[in-house]
Amino acid sequence: MNPETSSSTTITSSTPLHCQYRSASGRRFCRMAVSDPDSGLCSRHAALLQKDLDQADLAAVLIGDVQEFRSAADINHSLGELYKLQARNKITPRRAAVMAYTANLLLRTLPAIALETIPPSHQRRIIIDMPEPDRD
Repeated sequence: MNPETSSSTTITSSTPLHCQYRSASGRRFCRMAVSDPDSGLCSRHAALLQKDLDQADLAAVLIGDVQEFRSAADINHSLGELYKLQARNKITPRRAAVMAYTANLLLRTLPAIALETIPPSHQRRIIIDMPEPDRD
C-alpha cells in the first residue's frame, strides 16, 4: 500500500470511541459508537440525558415566580403551563395527570384555608337543628 494514496483517519486520545455512559454502580457497559462528541455518549444515552435535562427545566416553567399556591389564579396559571407542556409532548400524560390531580386538591383546600383566616367573631353560624315555632 502506497502511503501517498492511502487515507487514514486520525483518532485523538481525547475522542472516545465508545459511549461513556456509566451505570449507577459506576460501570461502563455500552459499546455503541459515540454520536455526540461533546458528551461522549451514544445516541440512546444522549437522548436520555436530554430528556432528564428537559424535565428538570419543567419546574421553572410550571411554577414561575409563584412562591405558594394560595389563590386560584396561581393554580390556574400553573395548570395552563402544564397544558402547554403536555401539548408540546414535553411531559408524559401520566405525570401531567398526577400534577393536575394535585392542583385539583390545592383548589379544593382554598375555601378551608380562607375559613381558617377569618376570625371567629366574623364567621357565620350555621344552625342545623332549629326548634319548631310554637303554634299555640
